[in-house]
Amino acid sequence: MLQLEMIDRVRMLCLSDERIVAAWMYGSFPAGEADAYSDIEFLIYVRDEALPSFAPATWVNQIAPLALYFVNEFGVGAALFENTIRGEFHFEPQSEMPHLVAYREEAGFPAVKRMLLVDKTGELCSLLEEISGPGPERATADQAQRLIAGSLNWLLFGLGVLARGERVRALELLGMLHRYLLWMARLAETAMTHYATPARCAEHELSAQALQRFEACTASLHGNELECAWATAWQWAGELHVALAERYELVLPQPLITRIAARFAALLAPDIEG
Repeated sequence: MLQLEMIDRVRMLCLSDERIVAAWMYGSFPAGEADAYSDIEFLIYVRDEALPSFAPATWVNQIAPLALYFVNEFGVGAALFENTIRGEFHFEPQSEMPHLVAYREEAGFPAVKRMLLVDKTGELCSLLEEISGPGPERATADQAQRLIAGSLNWLLFGLGVLARGERVRALELLGMLHRYLLWMARLAETAMTHYATPARCAEHELSAQALQRFEACTASLHGNELECAWATAWQWAGELHVALAERYELVLPQPLITRIAARFAALLAPDIEG
């Protein structure tokens, strides 16, 4: 794959550039899940004194010709190459390197040898050892409680927007709720492989029933599709809430759920019947 040549080029550039002390990659390639459509993603540590004059776009353009380089909404350098490969580049000061151990609370990471590109001081390798592994345990009561609370938040938010008549915004918020539905479905079915990004490989990791339920929660702005999708999402979320509450011995906020149910019924019933 073309991406492999670009990864080798990144390694060579890091080795030859005295401003760079270490680099590692994350995402599909070190995880062994990459294909011809995968991005390339790196975290590169630059000597503190060199970083103020470091020009990320100029440096990245040495990998392959750039069509566009910009800092995205998450503060990450996004590279769109002329060959249509997409890359993410975090350029961080060397002094921030110890902070990478915080990533172990976010997701699992592969073996160090698969992530490591360059380590000129020996510090990075030991830090990557601390995050390498399956990641935090997700199938817990605390996680289930967080998902129930988060989904109720988006359900109530979306309900208010629908009631106001902002259907475009309600469609956008439905997408936010989708993530919680997929997270709860993964937790309910113990399909945790790609939990951090719940839509990834969902076609292969969730049951056919869960996928059908999810599909019924999607919509366009045509007719009453949006209202039906919200009503279906509310129903499926409620079933998932009960399943997770029973498994983890949680107490659901039943008064709130009852009030939300009444508001959904009042707002959506005429549209669905029509």
